[in-house]
Amino acid sequence: MAWMRRYFWTIVWLLTGPGVFLFFVPRWIASLEGRPLEWNATPQQWLGLWLLLNGTGLAGWCVLLFFGEGEGTPLPTCPPERFVAVGPYRYVRNPMAIGLCLLLVAEACLYSSLGVALYGLVIFLLARAFVLRVEEPDLEKRFGPLYCTYKKQVPRWIPHLQQRTRLDL
Repeated sequence: MAWMRRYFWTIVWLLTGPGVFLFFVPRWIASLEGRPLEWNATPQQWLGLWLLLNGTGLAGWCVLLFFGEGEGTPLPTCPPERFVAVGPYRYVRNPMAIGLCLLLVAEACLYSSLGVALYGLVIFLLARAFVLRVEEPDLEKRFGPLYCTYKKQVPRWIPHLQQRTRLDL
């Protein structure tokens, strides 16, 4: 029963916490610029739709991997118990953050909003600072040499372009 409560609150947090920063704040910024979301089927909006679908899929895949493979959640209060280095984590260390940033770039394209683009840049810089100062030291402490080896083999932000069949961990 405790696992159900943990996953319930994780889902509530994922819908409310990131939902505010990923959907309501960009919508508010675009409204301040007088840019309501109107579908005009421009190439920029098609790109935005493509980025929205891919960013959502990537971030969602990462959340599911944390639940299944990691036996935990994306929440700092209930992090994965097992190290996750499968799926997109084989190519880049922060695919969830990349997926969330893709969502913000998508919204900048969909709203045609420079303000939302700048907001996305600020969110990326904050995510980068969090990764460098909080997440990576915590992962080194929790997973030790396993994570240090992973860091040497997998880039932080720009995915490997070649297909990897197995990490040497």
